[in-house]
Amino acid sequence: MADAVLIVTAKGFGKVVDETEFPTKGRGGRGVTGFKVTEDSGPVAAIEHVKTGKGQRVLVITAAGQALMTSVDDISTRSRSAGGVKVMNVADEDVVVAVLI
Repeated sequence: MADAVLIVTAKGFGKVVDETEFPTKGRGGRGVTGFKVTEDSGPVAAIEHVKTGKGQRVLVITAAGQALMTSVDDISTRSRSAGGVKVMNVADEDVVVAVLI
């Protein structure tokens, strides 16, 4: 069981990143890349703290009311600078609006 960060984009892409990949920054830090945003993935819609290996479930909801519940462990673990994998099929005119743990 490890602490991690779940990142989901507006077009349904997502990934789990180990929290140790995000270094602590001091005052005035400029931050680090957390997701490789592309035109296909869309902007980041939600970021949640999760625990892997615990069977935790995540509910992804779109603006049109479509919902998908899946296990956090079923979403690929990737590096923080990498793109994500398809978590949910989202229609062209629809977007992810909420992620609940």
